[in-house]
Amino acid sequence: MLRHIVLSTFKSDATGDQLDAWRKAVTEMCEASEHVVAFTLGANIGSGPNHHDSALVADFKDLEGFRAYIASPAHKAYVEDHAKHVVEKLAAVQHEF
Repeated sequence: MLRHIVLSTFKSDATGDQLDAWRKAVTEMCEASEHVVAFTLGANIGSGPNHHDSALVADFKDLEGFRAYIASPAHKAYVEDHAKHVVEKLAAVQHEF
């Protein structure tokens, strides 16, 4: 199994509607992907100078499934249509478990 973790910090000028659309897009993309075994998406409830605004944790059967997910038209469309508009910076890591 492979776990993909993405921490996102949003742009200061991102609107509530844009953030809602971003959350919906992430959720729909993960739910529709044949490669995502399970996922959670949540807003940060803490605060601090090194904190991010949101976290996605998505599990995949293997590295090949993860790579297929990242290369998919759905993921590319998500980046172009949503992520580029609201995400200021992100941190990501993949690990086997």
